[in-house]
Amino acid sequence: MSSPSDRVLNAGVLGATGTVGQRFIVLLSQNPMFRIHSLGASERSSGKPYSSATKWKMSELMPTEARSVVVKACDPALFAGCDVIFSGLDASVAGDIEKAFFEANFAVFSNAKNYRMTPNVPLCVPVVNTDHYALIAGQRAEMGLTKGFIVTNSNCSTSGLVVPLKALQDKFGPLKRVVVTTLQAISGAGYPGVASLDILDNIVPLISGEEPKIEEE
Repeated sequence: MSSPSDRVLNAGVLGATGTVGQRFIVLLSQNPMFRIHSLGASERSSGKPYSSATKWKMSELMPTEARSVVVKACDPALFAGCDVIFSGLDASVAGDIEKAFFEANFAVFSNAKNYRMTPNVPLCVPVVNTDHYALIAGQRAEMGLTKGFIVTNSNCSTSGLVVPLKALQDKFGPLKRVVVTTLQAISGAGYPGVASLDILDNIVPLISGEEPKIEEE
C-alpha cells in the first residue's frame, strides 16, 4: 500500500517564463515527487504554449513535459488541480498575486521578498529552521483558511550564510559577532542584467539594501 508521501504532487509555477520560474521548472522536472501541472505568467504570455512564450535561458534543455503546457494568467481560478504553487514572480507584482493564491487555499512557496518579514509567515532555509513551519497553523487560523498558506525562502546571500552559522551555533553556542563579505554574480540583477559597458573590468561595491536585509533575515 502506498503512503501519502508516495503521491505525486501537481505543481503550478507563477512567473514561469522568467529566470526564477525557469529554474523552478528544471528542478521540478528532475524531482519524482512533483508533476508540472500549470504554468502562469503575464497576460502577454497567456494562451501560448510554454515553448513559444519563453526565451529559455537555462543551460539545461527545456523539459519536455513543460514545452506544450499552455501558459495561463496568474489567476487562482485557473490553477484548479494544483497541490502546490511555486512563485518566481518579481516582487513588483508578487504581493497581490501570491495573496490571492494562498487566500484561495493554495499552498504557496515564494521566492519573492514581499512576505519574508511578515510575522506569521515562515522564512525558511530547509536545513536550518524547518521548525518555523509551525507558524502555518496560526497563519491559517488568522486568515480563516483550511489548507492554504505561504512560506518564503530567504535572500540568496542569507541562505548561504546561515547554514554554517547554524552548525557553529549548535556546536559552540550563541555567536557574538559575524563579519560577512558577499561576492555576487551580476546575474542576480535579473534579465537583461547590468549593461556590459557599466560592468566590464568593474565591480559594484555596494548593493543598496543588501546589508540590512541580511541582518533582518
